[in-house]
Amino acid sequence: MHKNRLTTILLFSISTLLFTACGEVPDLDGVSSSADDFVYQGHNFGSNRNGDYKKGVKDGCKTSSGDYTKNHILFNSESDYHVGWEHGRMHCKGTGE
Repeated sequence: MHKNRLTTILLFSISTLLFTACGEVPDLDGVSSSADDFVYQGHNFGSNRNGDYKKGVKDGCKTSSGDYTKNHILFNSESDYHVGWEHGRMHCKGTGE
């Protein structure tokens, strides 16, 4: 009887772990994300981000660390870069990276 109960608990625990982790990949910094998410410097910036947005985030993060980096042409003409730069500057602020 004890063996059946232990087996049931074990199967329930394994099933719970499998179903709750579905579609999520743990990042090295402890940030959970799906395979399509853009994670940069420990921050999850969301899924399906294009190249302009990603470049904006990276430049915004550099700026927040004191190394002012901005492509002014993209910032003024591409909304994805502009939004990415703002998000990067705000979210990376104080991370020291």
